[in-house]
Amino acid sequence: MAHTALDDEEIKEYFDNPEELDKKVKKLTDLIRNAKHFVVYTGAGISTSAGINDFRGPTGVWTYRAKGILPPAQTVRNPEPTLTHMAFVELMRKNYLKFLVSQNCDGLHLKSGISTNKIGELHGNSNCEACAKCGKVYYRQERVHNYEHRTWLTGHFCTTPDCNGRLRCTTVAFTQSMPDVCFDRATSESEICDLSLCMGTSMRVAPACTLPSMNLKSGEKTMVIVNLQKTPYDDLCKLRIFARCDDVMAMVMKELNLTIPPYTDLKLWSNPEWLNDFEKNWPFRTAGDTNWFSGDI
Repeated sequence: MAHTALDDEEIKEYFDNPEELDKKVKKLTDLIRNAKHFVVYTGAGISTSAGINDFRGPTGVWTYRAKGILPPAQTVRNPEPTLTHMAFVELMRKNYLKFLVSQNCDGLHLKSGISTNKIGELHGNSNCEACAKCGKVYYRQERVHNYEHRTWLTGHFCTTPDCNGRLRCTTVAFTQSMPDVCFDRATSESEICDLSLCMGTSMRVAPACTLPSMNLKSGEKTMVIVNLQKTPYDDLCKLRIFARCDDVMAMVMKELNLTIPPYTDLKLWSNPEWLNDFEKNWPFRTAGDTNWFSGDI
């Protein structure tokens, strides 16, 4: 919402000089190598290079609306996962990255090939619908556009035998509750995490922003933040990097001697095996939970 936009000082962007950035990236790489349970937390800043506007940057959606200006239209019709998205896929394949928590609903993490049982999309996914009656989730080829704000009904019905519940959009808007199953999983992973890496997030939307710093006072956890703007959590992190996400991840992967795989359209909507895994593993809401909409199931 526009009222969550940042002021002129908060919106200012900072950049580490090349020498400083190199030192910080080497330190981050060492932290990743030595971590036992590494969790990444992502925000809109990791998708800007895909042509998707962020919210609180200089050209962010809420920034423009707070000034009474229409935000710039998204220039890419079918955005593809960025270098950062694909780097996370490879880090997960190599068992460095254990879990990924995202505030994004653009769907790029699933498109990239991230495992459905190793991601918590706290704000839902624009390609997904869910049945509030039985809890079944559905992945669509296209974004779910047609839904009512208040009830979030999409006009589709559940295909589970004897259910026929009405499907709802899974994206989470302001004032809506967090998807409880997803949030519980993200919380559990955050509790056992010893390295939390926050990328492209302003760290201002609760409760998502509270997860990376869980158990920091124990001394057994390290938090790293990569973002061009300052955040309220900067004083709590061990390493603060001011650089673009793609630049940082390209350098990290080079230090780890890993190749970032190119994006390939996996056509997930037509893959029966993947869809089966998605329905079993993608955490969302408890069946029958009506806290995320108004109206009957």
